[in-house]
Amino acid sequence: MWASTRRGRQTARRAAVAVTVAALTALTACGSDSGDKKDGADKAAQGDKASGGTAQLDFWGWNPAYEKAVSAFNASHPDIRVSYNKVEPGSKGGYAKMLAAVKANNAPCLAQMGYETLPSFLVEGALQDVDKEASAVKAKYSAGAWSQMSVAGKTYGIPVDTGPVAMFYRTDVFAKHNLTPPKTWDEFARQADTVHAADPSVAYSAFGGNDPWWYAGMAWQNGGSWFKPEGETWKVSMTEPGTQKVTQYWQQLLDKKAVSSDPTFTPDWYKRFGDGSVASYVGPVWFTALLEENAKDAAGKWAVAPMPQWDAGGKVTGNIGGSGTAVLKGCKNTKAAVAFADWMSSDPASLTTLVKDAGIYPAATAGATLDAMQQPSAYFGNAKIYDIFKDSAAQAPTGWQWGPTMTQVSADLTDRVGKAGAGNGKLADALTGVQGTTIKAIQDKGLKAAAG
Repeated sequence: MWASTRRGRQTARRAAVAVTVAALTALTACGSDSGDKKDGADKAAQGDKASGGTAQLDFWGWNPAYEKAVSAFNASHPDIRVSYNKVEPGSKGGYAKMLAAVKANNAPCLAQMGYETLPSFLVEGALQDVDKEASAVKAKYSAGAWSQMSVAGKTYGIPVDTGPVAMFYRTDVFAKHNLTPPKTWDEFARQADTVHAADPSVAYSAFGGNDPWWYAGMAWQNGGSWFKPEGETWKVSMTEPGTQKVTQYWQQLLDKKAVSSDPTFTPDWYKRFGDGSVASYVGPVWFTALLEENAKDAAGKWAVAPMPQWDAGGKVTGNIGGSGTAVLKGCKNTKAAVAFADWMSSDPASLTTLVKDAGIYPAATAGATLDAMQQPSAYFGNAKIYDIFKDSAAQAPTGWQWGPTMTQVSADLTDRVGKAGAGNGKLADALTGVQGTTIKAIQDKGLKAAAG
């Protein structure tokens, strides 16, 4: 079996980094359906048609809102039956479970997958090329989101959402200090000094550095680019000038203790959003749902403003998060898999569910006109907050490239940047350290990697 041999894995990894169509075609051919020996259980799990002509698809993910979408799909599509199984979030064990299932030949057809993780799965030979089936629906999605589910022109799933960034702020705290949302990062820093000087118990904002994708989003806005395949070599640039500027900026705020360095997405972290001891947070659209859920008593006290700019008058944002529905290696019915994934990502009723229950920003361009996206939010003072995220989505630079060892990158960034943010070291040293461990991790996979 191709995926079970060391030689096959090495071939797949080299093919992925070379990013040539020919190599990726070979990669796909190695794991194609023809000639593979599957037992009956595998065939059912991976999308074969069961008796009665109904395609059976397993789908693993962790977004609770997907369960409603799957139920609605099954009710309206008698020829395809999707079974949704919730697993731990990707970085908490979900991805490891998926990779193990691929190697054991009992993986689901479909998997929720953060864009940052797709290249890592490709390097492991765990994805199914569905370019043929997906090309017909490509026009429904934003070019940037579609590119996140593709490598070298080959498509491995359907995008679901993106993570446009804006600034969340407490209206009561801002009013107390006669502040309006800052338009630039310089103004943001001055306001941080003002609030900290007036009341040291209040953090002007929350530093999200122990969330690796938050840090990437900040670098993304400033023109950063951490990974770039050149020939057969991965160039790793986590200390490039754009990221260095971001690093120096937040280091100064941390040194002054003007921003909170608490670990993100913990009960204590959310408590400060609820009691007003954190006055702002620059974060993604999906944070709206988390804030509503974890700081219910602060309803009506939070508002959303555009992301601050490095240059006055600038209109450049970043992206934090976003995911797609990937088709895993061994899926026996890629046509049905793509049909479901496309439906979940583009059907108006499905998108309405995902917007209301999960706070997503749809990757499908038609999603911007959904009624759910036009409605005022009671939690955010009856403001139409999606108007701001719509502008932000259009202002994020395209072309950001993720690397082939993002699980390792995530763990190392969380550890080193988290410690530096808490005062145990400097952010610049943390980024330099993660760049080094990342280059080694890529090389340990038998691939070429270098700084630059």
